[in-house]
Amino acid sequence: MVSEQLSEQRKVVVVGAGSGIGAATAAHFHERGDYVLAVDVRPNETPASRHELCDLRDATAIAALLDRIGPEWDLLAYVAGVPGTAPAADVLKVNYLGMRLFTTGMLPLLRQGGAIVTVASVAALGWQQRVDDLKGLLEATDAETVERWQATQDPNYPVYSTSKQAAIIFAKRLAPAAWQKYGVRVNTVSPGPTETPILTDFEDSMGKEVLDTVKAMVGRHATVADIVPVIAFLGSPEARWINAQDIHVDGGFVAPMSVGAPIEL
Repeated sequence: MVSEQLSEQRKVVVVGAGSGIGAATAAHFHERGDYVLAVDVRPNETPASRHELCDLRDATAIAALLDRIGPEWDLLAYVAGVPGTAPAADVLKVNYLGMRLFTTGMLPLLRQGGAIVTVASVAALGWQQRVDDLKGLLEATDAETVERWQATQDPNYPVYSTSKQAAIIFAKRLAPAAWQKYGVRVNTVSPGPTETPILTDFEDSMGKEVLDTVKAMVGRHATVADIVPVIAFLGSPEARWINAQDIHVDGGFVAPMSVGAPIEL
């Protein structure tokens, strides 16, 4: 029994494991017997095999961490994110640039058949219409370029939405090459409003009345227990032919915005 359990153990990196969806993701894999590396900017008590601290705004810190952890991983779950109430530069550095640097750096460290799952957001709705607008950001590979790009943008456009739009587009662009060169799949998960410690920050940045409307439409906000199984599935061998996809986990509230009013029953 012990040898069978060990043979099924996988090695998982969870970035943003200190709280919310990230903590729940790390705990999920830890509880099922996987070797979990929990990465966060702050010390935490999240159940895991190993903890590492990393400031995702710092490219040097990311590179040093990747050098320390070595190869032979099965899954990277990049769950780290800061809300739109944070400084714009930090939002873009953590939600987009840090994700980009971490995921590309992890590719050679993942086993063939491995996976990368990034948590995006339904706040990225409309990313298809912004591919050209985000060209400069998507070409940026360092913090200074990201900050210069943001300085030229409309300050009234939500930077959180921008960061998650860029994350989805980047993942979709990375996925074909990651699959062909490394045998690694790349997907994103886009939750709707979720009961986590930073939900009040989203109420401040997006408007509580907006989130209350979403809640009324589908009956409740999501919980981490609604989101984690989707991350786990996309990172599993069972999802072996799912690549370059963005999966909405929102209770269905986004759908009527693109296909029209719901059918009355």
